[in-house]
Amino acid sequence: MRPIIGTVLIGLLTPALVGCAGPTRQPDPAGTVCIESKDRLGAPGAVVVFMENNPVLPAFVASRIFAPGEITARVGQPIEFTSADPDEQHTAELDSGACGTDYLSYKSRDDLVFKLPGSYPFYCLVHGTTMAGTITITPS
Repeated sequence: MRPIIGTVLIGLLTPALVGCAGPTRQPDPAGTVCIESKDRLGAPGAVVVFMENNPVLPAFVASRIFAPGEITARVGQPIEFTSADPDEQHTAELDSGACGTDYLSYKSRDDLVFKLPGSYPFYCLVHGTTMAGTITITPS
């Protein structure tokens, strides 16, 4: 009887525990959606996004945000992510896992360039969906 109960419990818990691991990056080897590259850092016309502690909350409240959290850019326009957080690393990862930035320490930068118009939810791999936003890409 015990082996049956153990098997049933494992069968019930496995899907729940798999969900705890979080999404894994599904690479976009052809770069059809977007590409990550430091080649365009500081480019004129880049959309700049800061990864920081929420400035509207007291300093002792750790609440990381993307500023802005709702980003709009054109196809081919670089979106430059800069870490303004001296305490923790951050990333910007598409929910689909197609692409994302490197882990960025304080004052580090990385960029994403999108090839297709659309709406792309994203989040920080370190902080999960509590640090998230949406990138809207319009035709060039």
